[in-house]
Order: sequence, then C-alpha cells, then structure tokens
Amino acid sequence: MPIAFDPTGFQQHDQTTWFNPGNGDQVTLNYFDLVPDLPASLDDMPKLRHDLAVTTGEIGCLIEAHLVRLGDVPALFQVVKVPLPNQPTGQAFLGSFTVPRAQSSAVLKLQAVEQGTTGVREATLLAQVGFDNWVMPHPYAPEVEGRLPFHAGDDPRYDQQFGNHPLSRVRAWAHHIIRTARVDPRFAALPPFQPAGQAPDPAQGPAPAPDSAAPAAHSAPTQAPVTAPVPVQAPDSDSAPGAHSAPEPSAPEPSAPPVPPGPAVGSTLTTVVPGVPVGGYLPLWINDECTFWRMTDPDAVLEKLALGALARSPLTDQRFRDLVALDESSSTIMLLNRYRSEDGGIASGMTTLTRVTGREAHEALTTDTLLEAFRWIGRVSVAAAQRGECVTVEPGTHVADLTEPYVMLAVQEHEGRQVSIAQTEPTPPAGTPMWNGMASLNGPATRETIEAGGLLSMYAMNAWGEHPLRLCLTFGPIPPVTRV
Repeated sequence: MPIAFDPTGFQQHDQTTWFNPGNGDQVTLNYFDLVPDLPASLDDMPKLRHDLAVTTGEIGCLIEAHLVRLGDVPALFQVVKVPLPNQPTGQAFLGSFTVPRAQSSAVLKLQAVEQGTTGVREATLLAQVGFDNWVMPHPYAPEVEGRLPFHAGDDPRYDQQFGNHPLSRVRAWAHHIIRTARVDPRFAALPPFQPAGQAPDPAQGPAPAPDSAAPAAHSAPTQAPVTAPVPVQAPDSDSAPGAHSAPEPSAPEPSAPPVPPGPAVGSTLTTVVPGVPVGGYLPLWINDECTFWRMTDPDAVLEKLALGALARSPLTDQRFRDLVALDESSSTIMLLNRYRSEDGGIASGMTTLTRVTGREAHEALTTDTLLEAFRWIGRVSVAAAQRGECVTVEPGTHVADLTEPYVMLAVQEHEGRQVSIAQTEPTPPAGTPMWNGMASLNGPATRETIEAGGLLSMYAMNAWGEHPLRLCLTFGPIPPVTRV
C-alpha cells in the first residue's frame, strides 16, 4: 500500500482494515487503480471545495476540506457527515486523506459512528449558541442546501468539550496521521493528478502549501459508504499488527522545523483556562487546581493568548476567559481559534509544555519578569479596547459574577472623548503606588494611559496579597464604571 501510518489503538482485521475495539471506529486503506474522480486539482482548492460541497450535499454534508501533506506529499483531507442508513437518528463522520496521482489514488479513511444516545453534542451546543446562530450557509458553496445542514455545532472549537464524540475522534486521529504518516516515494513520484481536460503545466511548479486550518477528513462520497464496524477477535500475540506493511517511510527533510508530538490517538483532551504568563511559565487551571508549566515556545502562546483570538469559556453570559485544550500525556496544548476563517476552517496552533512544581514557577519571579508580565497585561488591554471589550484582572478562583478583589480596565466614550479607566474593588490601601487611595482612575485614552493599567493591576494585586501566578484575565462587554 502506498501510505504507511501508525495503527496504534487499532486491531488489524485484514490487509486493508483496522478496528478500534473500544469505540468501534474503523480505519480502511485502499488503493484505486483508476483516475481519481476529484472535480478539480489540489492546486485549485476553491473549486475543489465548492464542487465537493455540492456533491456531498446530496448524501450529507462536507464539514471541512483542506490541502495537507503526508510527509512531503500533498493530500486532500476532508471531514464528511452522513446520516446512518436505515436508522431514524444518528450520524457517521468520515475523515479521509486522498493522495491522487494521474492514473491512481490512495485513500486512508476513518469512520466514526454515533452510538447510544445521539445528538447530545448538538442539543447542548444549540442551547449555548442559540437557534438563530445555529445553521449557517456553507462556507464553500453558500447556495447548497444539503441533506444534512452545515451548523455551528461541528466547529472544532467544541471538540474538547465533547472529546469522545465521533467528530472529535476523527479530528484527533487526523492530527496524529498528519504528524506520522508517510507516502511511498515510488508512489509519490508518479505523475500528479490533473482533472479531465486540464493538461499539466510544467511551469506551474509544485502544489501550494497546505492550509494552516485545522484539518478535516477526505472521502469522495461515492467511495465512502457507511458500513457496520468489522467484528474482529483479539489477535494472537504473534499476529498483532505492528507497523503498516507499506515501505518504510522516508525520513523527514533535515531542514524541517520540529513538530510537537501532540496528542496520540485515543488521548483525552482536557479544556483548561490559562493564567497570566510570567517568566516563561504558564499557569493552567484544571478545574479548581492551578498547575504550572514551562513553555517550550512562549511566542507561539503569546501571539494568541488574551488577544480575542482563542476559543472562550463563559463564566456568565457577560464574562469570558480564554481556554485551551491540554493533553497531559504528551504535555501539549492545542490553541483553537475563536472564529472560522473566510474559507470555513478553524486555524489551530499546538505547542508543548513541561509541567513543573509551583516552587520552580515561583522562582522565575523577578522584578524584571514581573514587570514584563503586567506590561503584557497593559498591551492586552489595548487590544481589548480596540475590539470594544474590557479586561478584568482577578484571582483564578473567581468563576462567576464579578467579585472583589479585581482591577477592571476599560476605554469608554465620555462627553465626546475616549477615556481610559481603571477601577478596583476594594480600594487599594493608602500608600499603594499610583492609586493614591482611590478606587477608580481615568484619563484621556492613549496607548500609554491604557497600557499603564497593567502596572496599576500589579500594584493593587500586590497590596492585596494576590499571587501573580494565580491570576486570570476575564473579558466581556464594558459595563458602567465609576469615574472620579
């Protein structure tokens, strides 16, 4: 077979089929000695996505389609949902990778089927998102009204909330395949696929770089029927599958940047709330426990954290915190974007961390790292003001309504001018630097005055004895505040 992949967690049934005895998921790997039936080439993703959405709409719904790479070889990756045949409810989710060549193709596919009580994810999220925001025009083909709707509940940002849902399992498996699978160099060297009537253009060069959006799964609808999981018996110890029988994958390019190992197939992702990064360390609130992690790549975290880009966890209907997904087994966090991109995808980042003791994290606190952490909060406040939100600096143990102690930073219009406001409860003790015994400070809104809110927060929290590694940032609409 042209594709080599890691079948960990699956038992091999035959030459082309693997089965997960824990959840019924089924992997198939097929080689088709036929010209691929794709409607467009991989270098014309807008047309390919559009036509696939139209075709798939006849049997279900195309959730996502992306250009990715298996090793160095371009592949089409899609996620498709279809109703379960001969059943009143329930859906199957098909995630597949297609490597097309001029006269043949290889398809690696995972089928995950809803079992037991179905529709729990949809019912829960419908209540959160609201009926009016549920069904959306298809991002690839707005005119399509498919057999199944394109709706908000399939968004990748909710996978952590429903880690065992078949759609979440499809995406977790897909991330693992992208990191580990390789294509036989002999197959990769075959002439590339071009749709009928389109001659290869030698001057066109290689296929474009893969999408940065979180992958979905590919499976041409005509080649992806929903089948019952293949029953298998536990293999004998000498017949248990090891590495796939495809040729040994070629080594990655030496110049390729290191890729975090990420969650393995079957891993449990936990939704956690990040705290304030200090000195290269990031607190993560796992339920009510504050844990401490050293960041391998702080820039990868800071380019998204607290800037309105990440998925959010609601404390109330007016208060929200960033959230990330943690896989403790691989010490990896997944950073999922808050909104879909214009092409319908959800870009995601991934970075590794190292769990450390509280003492190690606390020892990173110096005058310089503390000042930089609260200056970062000031810059975060500028970004929040630009999108019309306020920032509340408060202990991570605050999980509902606004409760003292806190510092709220906001920009409001007052008498025709923009005013930067910092408001606290309780009033900082007399002698607290910058506060001068007042509970609210304001002035003309400039970048400097807004950023100064970070240092105001530092002095107030220090006066109250709140540890910086146990603080969180909460966002929301700007409420009425007191000006003095």
